[in-house]
Amino acid sequence: MISIVSPVYRAEKILPILVSEINLVMERIGEDYEIILVDDRSPDNSWEVMKVLSSQNPKIKSIRLSRNFGQHSAIFAGLTKTKGDWVVVMDCDMQDQPKEIAKLYKKALEGYDIVLGQRENRKDKFLKKLSSKLFYKVFNYLSGGQFNNEIGNFGIYKKKVIDSILNIND
Repeated sequence: MISIVSPVYRAEKILPILVSEINLVMERIGEDYEIILVDDRSPDNSWEVMKVLSSQNPKIKSIRLSRNFGQHSAIFAGLTKTKGDWVVVMDCDMQDQPKEIAKLYKKALEGYDIVLGQRENRKDKFLKKLSSKLFYKVFNYLSGGQFNNEIGNFGIYKKKVIDSILNIND
C-alpha cells in the first residue's frame, strides 16, 4: 500500500483536481493506496470540500487540526495515520505533480528508502521565488551547505523512515 499525505491550506478549488489526478496515477501504478488530507485550519472551505471527497471515496481520509499549526505540523499529523509500506508527501497546490508519484515509486523500488522530487518550474509568484532564492543563498553561505530551493516536501519514503521520524523524542 502507498499512503499519500498532503497538508491542506487555502485549497478548496484545487482539491478535487488534486484527488482526481492522484486517483488516476495510483490506478495506473496498480498498488493499493490511501490519500490523507490534513486541513491546517484553512480559512476557506477546504474542510467542507475534504468532507465531500472523503464521503465519495473510502480511500480518502480527512483530518482537521484544532488550529493553524503550519505546514510541517500538518504533514506530521498525516504521517501518524499512514498505513502504507511507502509514504508520499506532497503539497496540495499542484506544484508537486501527482503524475510524478509513479517516477518516485519506480525509483524507490530500485532499493532507495527516500526519493525526493525536484521542481523544475516553480509556479510561485515573483516575490516568493525571489525570497526563496535569497534565503537559500544566505543559508548556504552561513551553513557552508548546498541546499537547493527547488526541493520541497515532495518525496516518497519507506515506512521504516516515517516510523523513525515519528519516534524521535523532542
